[in-house]
Amino acid sequence: MIDNNFFIGGATIGAVLLFLPCVVEAGEKPEDGRPDIILIMTDQQTLGAMSFLGNPYLSTSAMDALASDALSLTRAYCPFPLSGPSRAALMTGLMPVQTGATDNDIRPSDASMRFGLGLRLKKAGYECLYAGKWHVTELNVPDNAGFRKVCDTNDPILAQECSGALDSRDKSKPLFLVASFLDPHEICEFARDEALHYGPIGPFDTKDCPNLPSNFMPSTYEAEAIRMEALAAPRSHPSANYSEDQWRRYLFAYYRLVERADSYVGELLTVLKEKDLYDNSVVIFISDHGDGAAAHQWNQKWALFEECINVPLMIKAPGAVSGKGAVNRTALSNTSLDVYSTICDYAGVSLDKNIYKGLSLRPLVERKTGTLHDEVFVETYLSGIKTRGWSVIDGKYKYVIYNWFANNEMLYDLESDKGEMINLAVDKRYSDVLFSMRNKLYEWSLEVRDPRLPRILKALTGARGTESGHIDGNR
Repeated sequence: MIDNNFFIGGATIGAVLLFLPCVVEAGEKPEDGRPDIILIMTDQQTLGAMSFLGNPYLSTSAMDALASDALSLTRAYCPFPLSGPSRAALMTGLMPVQTGATDNDIRPSDASMRFGLGLRLKKAGYECLYAGKWHVTELNVPDNAGFRKVCDTNDPILAQECSGALDSRDKSKPLFLVASFLDPHEICEFARDEALHYGPIGPFDTKDCPNLPSNFMPSTYEAEAIRMEALAAPRSHPSANYSEDQWRRYLFAYYRLVERADSYVGELLTVLKEKDLYDNSVVIFISDHGDGAAAHQWNQKWALFEECINVPLMIKAPGAVSGKGAVNRTALSNTSLDVYSTICDYAGVSLDKNIYKGLSLRPLVERKTGTLHDEVFVETYLSGIKTRGWSVIDGKYKYVIYNWFANNEMLYDLESDKGEMINLAVDKRYSDVLFSMRNKLYEWSLEVRDPRLPRILKALTGARGTESGHIDGNR
C-alpha cells in the first residue's frame, strides 16, 4: 500500500515535474576524440569487502588489479541503500526523492528518465551497450533507455556476451558500456536458506569463518526504528535472532559471494584487454549500495549504517596518468550523482549545474584537486514500518534522522568512532554540532524539494540547543 505521506504524489509531484522539464540538452556538438567509457557495477557490496583495502577474510584479485590502475575513493556514498532508487539516481543524475523512485517498485518520473544516461550519450554520438542487471525498475534494461541490450541478468555469461557485442559494435562511434553484475546480492537468498542463482557455496565449518566485527553490537541510543524494521520484515531480515556463529557464517558466505563477483569482473577485464578497450578507456567501478555485513547485527541494506551506504568507487582514466593506484580517503562523493556527471564530462555533454548537483570525478583522477563535496546526503525508506530516514555526512561527522519512533536522531564522530558505536545526539556538549548538521540537512531538503523532511526539521533548526526528540512528521 502506498504511504501518501512519503511517496511523491498529487500536488507535490506536479511541483517536481515543473522543476525537471527546464533541463536542456547541450547545443554544441561534443569534441572528437572522446574516450570509450566502461561502467562496471556490483550489487550490494560494502566498501570494506575488497582485499586491497586490508580485509584479510577475502581475496578480490580482479578488483585489486583495477585499483592498481585507478583512483579509489573510500568516502563514496550511495544516495539510497536500495537497488532501485540508487540505480535510478545513477541513470538520471538526480536524488531519488526528486524523481519519485523511492522504493524498488516505484518508477522514476518520465520527466527525469527523458534525460537518462543512455539517452544522453546516445544523442551525443556514443554507442551504448548494457549487460546485466538494470532494476530501474525492471530487472533487465528496457528498449527505451538508449542502450542496446547485451544480455539479461546473468553473471556467469556476462563477459562472454560482452565479447560478442563488442565485436559487432559500430567502431566509428565511441563506446559506452555498462556491465552490471548481480553478486554479491545472492547473500539475500543465503540468509533465507534459499537456493542461490549461480550455485551453492561449498560446505564450510564455523571455525573457518571470520570473526565478528568490532561494531557487531548496536550503538548507544540506537534508533528504535532499526530493530522494529527487522521484526516487521522477517523475510528480509531472517537474521533477527541469529546466534554469533550464524553471523560468522553469514559473513563467510558474503565474502565468498564477493569473490564470486570478483571472478566475473576479472573475466570482463580480460575481455576488455583482449579487445584493446582497457588502457585507453575510462573505467569506473561502483556498487549500487552496501550490506550490513554483521555490523550492528544487521544484514541487507536500507539502514543508514556506514556498511550499507559507504561503497566502492574506483575510476581509471584513459591512457597513462600519474598517481595510478592512489587511494583518496577524504574526498566525499555521492556515487550515483557524481558518476552521472563524470560520464557526461568525459563524453562532452554539458549539464545545468542548477539542476545536477553531482560533481565530475575527472579533476580528482587528473590530480587537479583532492576534494569533492563539502557534505553528501543519503535518504532511505524502511518499508516494513513505513518510516523514512535521511543522513548528512561531512568531513568529520555523520547525522541521521528517522521520522518515527524513539531515539530518532543519531550523531557520530566518524574520525574517532568509525564503527558508529556512540550516539552523540544525546550529549549536550555536541549541541552546536547537532544543530549545524540538522541545518545542513534542512537546507538540502529545501533544495531537493523533499515533501516531508522540512516539516520534520523545522522545529529542530528554529532555535539553537533544541533537545533531541521525536518530531511528528505529520505536523
